[in-house]
Amino acid sequence: MKKIFKYLLCLMMAMTVVGCSSNTVEDSSSTVKILCPTGAPSLAFVDSYSDIIAEGSIDFVDGSDQLQAELAKDDSEYDIIVAPINLGATLMSKDATSYKLKAIITWGNLYLVGTSEDALNEEGEIALFGEGAVPQKIYETVNIETSLTPTYYQSGTLVQEQLLAGNVEVGLLAEPLATATIAKGSQAGLTLSIIKDLQDEYGGGYPQAAIFMKDGTNYDSLFESIDAFTNGDYANLEADLEEIGVDTLGLPSVEIVVKSIERQNVHYTEASECTDEITEFLKLYDIEFSEDMLVS
Repeated sequence: MKKIFKYLLCLMMAMTVVGCSSNTVEDSSSTVKILCPTGAPSLAFVDSYSDIIAEGSIDFVDGSDQLQAELAKDDSEYDIIVAPINLGATLMSKDATSYKLKAIITWGNLYLVGTSEDALNEEGEIALFGEGAVPQKIYETVNIETSLTPTYYQSGTLVQEQLLAGNVEVGLLAEPLATATIAKGSQAGLTLSIIKDLQDEYGGGYPQAAIFMKDGTNYDSLFESIDAFTNGDYANLEADLEEIGVDTLGLPSVEIVVKSIERQNVHYTEASECTDEITEFLKLYDIEFSEDMLVS
């Protein structure tokens, strides 16, 4: 009887081990395929770039059209898609995507650049960009006190041109373009500086670019690497940028990126750890956050 009991016990333990192992999803970080917008979000991947492209791939795209199209596909080739959180959340609220929210990687990089803070009290125009998108939503939410009349331009680059031409004294820019504009102004004898940090005005930053992936997949080693890089000291950032090339990432010079890295607010945070911030931000878009939006 004791022998039979021992045999049954061993059998049950073996079945338990097999059952556990069958539920374990293999880490596929080495062969991952990623779609990411150019600009600040791309910086999250510079430390992991060489490992990603060794057997996998990462495509950087300008604008949100392709991001939205791939998120809405049932058979997208991409394992991970980085996109504005409101874009992915909108699709999830309509049950129009099979992707789920994994993490936030940028926490806002919008700044008012101007000749002085006093310029906000003068008459004239404030040059803005991002009408109908996050920049307009944040600018209107923080409600900067100013007598300037808002005028929207099609891009941050056009706002930069207005500032450098002296047509306006205050403009809304995202980093690293804000730092690049200040540098160009200095070369032309124009003194510009950051006069308002919209993240501070909002209350400490807001969830902007997010990582979306599908349930039942595992890229933990990649996420651990991104976490360590973006929440550390951005080790080897300059060397990584030189190797990859800033043109690939849709960024200005290496010097400007390095100088502005802290203001770009690239910090990996698990979505499950910042649900309050996500909930409040999505309210701006009349989207109700649900735990079902998170990767399980």
